[in-house]
Amino acid sequence: MQAYSRPILGLSAIQSATFVELFQDYRKELVQAGYNPYVARLHLRSVAHFGVWLELEGVALESIDEQTVATFDRHRSSCRCPGTSRDCGRHVVSCIRVFLNHLRERRFVKTNAPPEPSRLVREFLGWMSTQRGVVDTTLTSYRRYVTQLVDSLGDDPQTYTAHDLRDFVAKRYQHYGRNSIRMVLAAVRMFLRYLAVEGRCRPGLEQALMSPANWSQHSLPRGLTSQQVQSILAACPSTPRGIRDRAILLLLIRLGLRAGDVAALCFSDLSFETATIRVSGKGGREVRLPLPQDVGDALLAYLDTGRPRVQSDHIFLRSMAPFKPFTGAQAGHAVTHVARTALKRAGVQPPIGGAHVFRHTAACQMLRQDVGLEDIAAVLRHRSIETTALYAKVDLRLLEQVAQPWPEVVPC
Repeated sequence: MQAYSRPILGLSAIQSATFVELFQDYRKELVQAGYNPYVARLHLRSVAHFGVWLELEGVALESIDEQTVATFDRHRSSCRCPGTSRDCGRHVVSCIRVFLNHLRERRFVKTNAPPEPSRLVREFLGWMSTQRGVVDTTLTSYRRYVTQLVDSLGDDPQTYTAHDLRDFVAKRYQHYGRNSIRMVLAAVRMFLRYLAVEGRCRPGLEQALMSPANWSQHSLPRGLTSQQVQSILAACPSTPRGIRDRAILLLLIRLGLRAGDVAALCFSDLSFETATIRVSGKGGREVRLPLPQDVGDALLAYLDTGRPRVQSDHIFLRSMAPFKPFTGAQAGHAVTHVARTALKRAGVQPPIGGAHVFRHTAACQMLRQDVGLEDIAAVLRHRSIETTALYAKVDLRLLEQVAQPWPEVVPC
């Protein structure tokens, strides 16, 4: 606390009592969030400099936004603000943006909400939510793509043609990869089907949009070897972050969880008494899986020595202040970052990037241990056994038993 209370350059030059009050409230927030004193002083000096500049420029506190921060950033190269820090590091603007988010959470500054979609798009999204049970993350993606379609072709679906639809997709998403374009096409097709059902456009327009070729099961599942898995786990340091990462990695490796599944785990999902864990995945499907011994031990180690002492129902938190859970529309990206960091730390070159390589690894390991496809499908929460059947191709021992000799070749 003493390090936080030392005088901050520039604060005494601020005349606005409102800004000083906001500044002191922000100081308390940094303390409660567990910021390192040195890092906290960087934030406070940056905010004080920002406050002095706002007064010199006559900018109202309620009107500050991202554009204000950008203008302040340009000002720093020729700064003459009296009594302020002359720190020119890039972190200064980052500190101001954190302070701006703090003001938005306090509702002192308005949040720049995305523009309201058109009535046509709103009605489609409402139908998708109530009639189809689509989750919020999918609705967010659908909203973006369908809004772009309506902005491009207009809000009168009766005028849509097959040529216009194909031209829109080809020009607007020409830089997208195969999997990304399939998501776009799924959203647009569903929108066109909805319009057809409502009688707002002619039926069959969705058939004008062809998906890129995707040969079913054309490649082998690409997982990691047992030696690679051991080296990845062994490379986790004994620091609080390393203990957290090891628990996350074991959940990915042993149970084949998706990155978003891990980010969403809460204390209410854990039951050490029954050695089970509850997982809510795609489409709101909820299952309870057995908790292996090594996964349970890693979770207990994290809760005992690795997790910051803050109140949150989420199990996994950021390892640096502010100690918040992995939440938001892109919560799984934080877990993916943990997976990529672990792979790089161990010097392992994965066959595919991100956390999904561990899901493939979990399936391949279960198959090598003679676990049936039905049980693997239950653990991975596949809707169809055909999805799980892809992993049968990695069991070379069984494939050798059913492989037939090539015609006109004498068998060995």
